[in-house]
This record gives sequence, C-alpha cells and structure tokens, in this order.
Amino acid sequence: MQLATMIASPNSRRFRVAGVIAALALVALILHLRLRWQPAPFEYAHEYYQSVRSYFKGSVYNNTLYTDGNDMVDPYFNSSAPCANFPNTDGVLLVMKTGATEAFDRMPTHLLTTLSCLPDFLLFSDMEQQIGPYHIFDALAEFEESAKAHNDDFDLYRNQKECPVSQKSCIDAKSEGHKAWNLDKYKFLPMMEQTWRMRPNHDWYIFAEADTYIFWANMIHWLKKQSGFDPREKLYLGSRSFIGGTPFAHGGSGYILSGTLLRHLIEYHPGVVKQYNVKGSNECCGDLMLAMALEEYESVKVRQAWPMINGEKPSTLPYGPGHWCEPLLTMHHMNSEEISSVWQFEQTRKVDRILMIRDVYEGLIQPKMQVSRANWDNLSDDVCYINPDPEAQDRAEGHFRDRQKKQEDMNDVEKEAWKSWENCAKVCASQDEPDDKSSNEKKRSRTCFQYRWHEEVCCTAKSFKLGAPKPAPGDSSSKAKWMSGWHLKGINEWIDAMGECKEPAWKKAEL
Repeated sequence: MQLATMIASPNSRRFRVAGVIAALALVALILHLRLRWQPAPFEYAHEYYQSVRSYFKGSVYNNTLYTDGNDMVDPYFNSSAPCANFPNTDGVLLVMKTGATEAFDRMPTHLLTTLSCLPDFLLFSDMEQQIGPYHIFDALAEFEESAKAHNDDFDLYRNQKECPVSQKSCIDAKSEGHKAWNLDKYKFLPMMEQTWRMRPNHDWYIFAEADTYIFWANMIHWLKKQSGFDPREKLYLGSRSFIGGTPFAHGGSGYILSGTLLRHLIEYHPGVVKQYNVKGSNECCGDLMLAMALEEYESVKVRQAWPMINGEKPSTLPYGPGHWCEPLLTMHHMNSEEISSVWQFEQTRKVDRILMIRDVYEGLIQPKMQVSRANWDNLSDDVCYINPDPEAQDRAEGHFRDRQKKQEDMNDVEKEAWKSWENCAKVCASQDEPDDKSSNEKKRSRTCFQYRWHEEVCCTAKSFKLGAPKPAPGDSSSKAKWMSGWHLKGINEWIDAMGECKEPAWKKAEL
C-alpha cells in the first residue's frame, strides 16, 4: 500500500510536466516583455520588419525609389498583393500592339506589372508568337496576298517568317527599324476587325503600343465616372495630332474607341479593312489611316484628351504651367525599366488619390534634380540665344534659330548668354526679384526654369524637365560640351506659389 502511494499515477506526472512547461513559458514571456519595455535600439525597426516578413505571402523589399526627403513613397515594397487596389475593368478591354523584333524586349515587363492585374487583354504583332502562357496574334494574318506580293513594306514580314531561330538572331532591330515602322501602319485596321471578332460588345476599347504606360486607376475613373461619356455613343478619344490637316489620335500615346463606334466601323462597313490595306502604301502612318476611316465611314473625329493622354514620359514631361494638377491617363516612349519604375511608384505611393502630373514629378523626378549636369540635354528649347556671328548662325539648327530672342529685346545678361554655359545659367537667375519678396502671382508667372548650352547656343525653357544624357564630345574644345542646368530656386518658388492641387484638373475631351 505504501509503495503504491509512492508511485504517482501517469495522470499526476503529466500534470507536473505541464506545470513545469507553463512556468517556463511564463518566465520566457516576462523576459520578452521586459526586453520590449527597454528603450528600442536604432535597429529595432529593421528587426521588426524582418520578424513580420514571414506573414506576407510574397516578398517585402527595400523600396529602391525611396530616398531621404522623398516622402511620396513607402520605404518598403510589399509585392504580396500587387492587384489589391487595381480598379474594376469590367466592360473595358486593352488591345496592345507590338512587333516581332521588339516583343521579347518590351512585353515581359508589361506582363509582370500592369497586365498581370487585367482579367483579359489582346496582344497583336506582325507575327504570331508566344511569351510563356500569353499568345500574340498576327494582325496581318488575313492580309490579302495580292496586296502583299509586290509591296516592299512586307519584306520584313516575310523575313521574320523564314527565320529558323530567334528573331534576335535573324533581325537587327536597330538597322531594320525603318522596315518595322513601314510594316506597322498596316496593322491598325486589321487589328480593329480581329478585336471585334474575338472580343465583341465591350463598352470601351483602349489601344496602346508596347512603349505605352496606362495609369489604370485614373483611366477607369475617367471613363466610368468623370468624363460623362456614354459608350453607346460613337466616341474616339486620344492625344490629337495633325498630318496634312487631318486630325488623328496619336497611336503611341494610346487612344480609346467606344464599343458602339468599333461595332459600327466593322459590322456596317465590311470593305473598310481591305480598302485601307491598299491605301497603306501611300500613307505614312496607321493611326492616321484609322482616323481617315473613322471620318470617312462614321463621320467621327478624334476628341482631344491631352495632356491626360500624353506622348511624353516622366523624364521628358514639361512640368510647369499646364502640366501640373492634370491627371495622367497614359505616357509614351517608355522603355522596360521606366515601365517597371512607374508601376513600382504606383504600388508604393503613400496617398490613394487621383495621380496627377505633380505627383510624378515629386515622386520620380524631384529627387534627381540638381543645379547642373555635364554631358546632358534637358531639352530646353523655348527661347534661344545664339552667337550673332553669321557662321555660328549657319551652324545652329534651324529650330533654334527660329526661337531666338530679338537682339533689341535682350537684357545685358541675355546678350552674353551664348558665350559659355556659366553665362547661360545666369539667364533664369536674372528673373529673380532683387528683394526676393515677390508675390505668389509673380512667382507663378515665371517663364525661365532651366537652360541647355552647346556649341555657342544657349536655350532656356518655360517648364522644367529632366532630359537624358549626351555622349561626351570627342572635340576637346569647350564649346562642344553639352551642359544643362536647373534654376532650382525658381522651380521651388513656383511650386510653393502654386500650392496644393485642391482638385485634379480634368480636361474635357472636346472636338
């Protein structure tokens, strides 16, 4: 009996073990809380970030757009839910056009960014191709053989089909660029026909190039709420350009057709595609031919949606008057790295409002602005000052000569501006008020924000742009140097004087 009482039952042993574990857990909790109560070291935020990473399905990275003083974006890029804030695109279809010589350079970035959030889209090219699970349709597959047979514009089309390896190996995109351009114009009308056949009855059709970026949140808000347009009407929207007096929506900037207009064009006029295929050899551009067909058959002209539908990219946008509080719907000439950067900016922006041109400047361009850059072209060309010597005048490009300020209208600083980049830099500074206490109205009316100097030509600009690098000159003479500079004081004063954009400056797309 005594022995029996000395031997504990299995249940009692389990209770004792559980008690010991509970006690140890309590001690561990107290130690943990005590450490948390202590002042957090500088590395605490990083340690906390590391501890929560496992809770995200995707990865969290340092945001490469984040810099000291740039409070537009979050310091971390959480890629676990890239489509969480993507708008509802029901009734809207994207149709993107590319070329076989560029598809594998341009399309993958689109597919990894904005296109990854679209439930459906169509891709067209001048050759049928496959990128992973995504199919690219040949817009010219049904083009009449008789129209192609004796047309040199189709030499590239035939060469691409005969290439037994990758297009990169057979076709030099740089040297064959003009051939790709000549071939491209034939895709527009056949693409309309195939789009309607494959994806009929959408409210809106957005057509874009492989170097076009679309701000989808802005675009859907504008089409469905802000514009006031009814897709049951025949509508053609874009950034208007002119050739020979004919207005058309610039293809690279992107353009929009209402479903009603596309249906009418294709279903009511079955011969339009064939007719314009023949016309193509005598016209320069496919976007022009589309506009001609819409006017001829539907009596519809393009409605101007610029600068919202825009032909520039962040580094070439002319920030300033007319390009500030306006929302952006598209941008053009975007390479893959730029597309990725703008997507990243949209993903990591701290604010959830309509994205305006000002936001692009403050988030992507302002952190890179500095007083001057050598071997750089910031695209200043609004007002020019050129060496008055006849030989120098002949040497200068006609575009710059046409924008010279008259000698009798120049002040003393401007008369010396062509002599050196240092002199050129003084032109914008000469507009500053002596007491630096000018009114906001005066600051808002500033007309000189930056300069560019090269070969005794000094030009200033009424807006501010970042621009792009120029090769260092082989000529050792100082006048061959490219120099660009920004009057940061004037730029920042203008921005302060403008104040906050209280409301997005939506533009009414009018004829």
